[in-house]
Amino acid sequence: MDSGELKTRVGSLTLANQLTFLRLVAVPFFILAVLEARFGLALGIFIAAGVTDLLDGFIARVFRQRTALGAYLDPAADKLLLMSGFILLTRYPNLFQGIPMTCRIPVGLTILVISRDVLIVVIAMLLYLAYGQKRFQPSIWGKITTGTELVTVGLILLFNHLRRPHPIVDVAIRATLAAILFSGFHYLWRTVRQVRESGPDRAAP
Repeated sequence: MDSGELKTRVGSLTLANQLTFLRLVAVPFFILAVLEARFGLALGIFIAAGVTDLLDGFIARVFRQRTALGAYLDPAADKLLLMSGFILLTRYPNLFQGIPMTCRIPVGLTILVISRDVLIVVIAMLLYLAYGQKRFQPSIWGKITTGTELVTVGLILLFNHLRRPHPIVDVAIRATLAAILFSGFHYLWRTVRQVRESGPDRAAP
């Protein structure tokens, strides 16, 4: 490895990227905390991860530390933590029954959350393969959906820690369900429109 390549790689490890790596490192500790029913600790890790997400975005914008590495790592770290929360906190027929929880996520909602994310990845891959489109911009509805998912996981962790149910959890679950369905159909509609506007002449070779 020459000095120029080393400098390029080290340069990618900006402060913003280091905060993103910190979120990735936090994921297994979050999983262990939930599996051990230490919901207060899991909530603290979840909130701290959210704070680092805000910080690395702020630092990347203000200090112009946006990198290709960060563009991939940042959403990956967010999704890993969020998906871990949904998978572990779901009400399954037989799985994770040994973890004492007052509140759980309906299994149907978790299936929709995962299916929507898989759908987005598949659409992005198809647009890249067919039209050479390298960036798949998230819509405002996608951001709203992610926000409702974060709130839902946070509330369930909180009331599991307090060991009591609360009506606001059901409200958050319904809001997340509505946002997932709407944003999923919106992504499909937007993809169909992009394909029609691109046309066969603009297909990637």
